[in-house]
Amino acid sequence: MEPKPAQTEVAVVGGGIAGLTAACFLAREGAGVTLFEKAPTVGGRAATKESGGFLFNRGIHALYTGGAASRAFEELGVSYGHGTPKETFVLDGGLLRPFPTSPARFLRTDLLGAGDKMALVRFFAGLGRARPKDLAGTSLREWLDAKVRRPRLRRLINSLAYPLVYTSALDLVSAEVFVDKFQRALKHPVHYVDGGWRVLVDGLREVAEGAGARVVNDARVEAVEFGNGRARGVRLRDESVVRASAVVLATGPRDASKLVGGGEHPAFRRLMDRLTPARVACLDVALSRLPSPGVPVVQDLDGPRFMTAQSLYSRVAPGGAALVYTFKQLDPRTPGDPREDERDLEALLDAAQPGWRDVLVDRQYLPRIEAVGALPTAESGGFGGRPGPRVPGLEDLYLAGDWVGPEGFLVDASAASARSAARSVLEDDPSVRREVTAGSVR
Repeated sequence: MEPKPAQTEVAVVGGGIAGLTAACFLAREGAGVTLFEKAPTVGGRAATKESGGFLFNRGIHALYTGGAASRAFEELGVSYGHGTPKETFVLDGGLLRPFPTSPARFLRTDLLGAGDKMALVRFFAGLGRARPKDLAGTSLREWLDAKVRRPRLRRLINSLAYPLVYTSALDLVSAEVFVDKFQRALKHPVHYVDGGWRVLVDGLREVAEGAGARVVNDARVEAVEFGNGRARGVRLRDESVVRASAVVLATGPRDASKLVGGGEHPAFRRLMDRLTPARVACLDVALSRLPSPGVPVVQDLDGPRFMTAQSLYSRVAPGGAALVYTFKQLDPRTPGDPREDERDLEALLDAAQPGWRDVLVDRQYLPRIEAVGALPTAESGGFGGRPGPRVPGLEDLYLAGDWVGPEGFLVDASAASARSAARSVLEDDPSVRREVTAGSVR
C-alpha cells in the first residue's frame, strides 16, 4: 500500500474508469489529487484478471465508440489496440442463422418476410430521424409497440435491444438509451480491446500520475468527513483522516451512500430511492480451442442471451486458444435463480459452440454483476433523471460514475460524469488549481 498523505486538495474515492478519468482531468488542470482505491489494484469493474495466459475482464466488455469515453481517451492520449466483431448469428428455435448487421443486410435476410422488410425500412427511417432526448420519458417497450407492429420483426428488434440496454425489462428502460446507442452503432464501430480493459485502466493511471495525481491502492475509505455541511476530507479504515478541499465519490451508488452518514443522510437517501441498478449474469469460458470459429457472435431470438468469442478479434487468449463471453440480461424486479441463469448460458454455449465442455480450461461465473449503477428508466426521465455531479445540500462533494449525469450509457456515462465532476470542482473552488498544464476540461 502506498503511504497516505495527511492532506490533499481533492480526494477521489474509487479507482475505476470514472475515478481515474476524474483524477486525470483534475491533475491536468493543476489540482493536487489523491485517489483512494480499496482494492490492491485499480480498475473496479474494468479490472482484468490473468489466468494461464487468458485475460478475463469482469464479465462481458465492449467499447461502443463515438461517445464520451472515446473522446476522453483521445484527449488524454490513452491508446489501445482493438478488433471489431463482424459476423453475427441468431439462435432461432435452436437453429443458428446469419444475423444481418446493417440495414442493407436486414433487407436481404430470410429471417423476415416481404412485409416485415417494408416495415423495417420505415422503422430505420424513423429511427434515423428520432431525437433520443425526446424519448426520455417513454419506455422502450411502449416505443417499440408503437413503431413495430409485425410479430416477426418485433421479435428480431427485441433480440437486438436486450444487449444494447443491458436489461430484459424493456417496459422500464427509457427508449432514449436504445435509440442513442443504435444511432451511434450505425456510425461508429464496437471495439474489443487487446489485452483486456486493464489496458485502458493502466493508460488512465499513467496519465493521472504523469500529471501529478497520487494513486493509493488498498486504501479503503470508510466515510466522508463533513464540517458545517461541507466535505472536509475522508476517513480511512485505519481511522486516519485525510483533509481535502473537495471530495469526488467515483464509486457505485450504494457505496457512495454508505460513505455519507452511513447511508442515512437525507440528501443521499432521496438520490438512492430513485435509482434502479441493472444486473446481468455472465459466464465466461477459456477454451483450448474454439469448436466453431465460424460462429463468433450469437444473439438469442427467444430470450435475453448473448455470446461473443472476443479472442477472435482481440488479443486476450494464448495462440490457438479462445476466450468466450456470454451474458443474460436480467429484470431488476425479478432477478430469478442464479443457477438457472448459469444453465441458460451453458445451453447457449452448447448451441453456439458444441463441444466446448471438452476443451474447457477455465471458467468465470458472475451471477449478479452490477453492469449499470442506475438504469435510465422512463419513469425517472432517461439519462437526464440520473443525479448530477453536485449533491444538493452538501458542499464540496461531487459524484462520478455510470449512474451520474445526463450523458451517455455505461463507460460513456462514467467518462462524461468524471469530466463534469472535475469541471464542477474547479468552478466551485478555483484555488485548487495551482498551475494549468497541458489539457483542459472545458
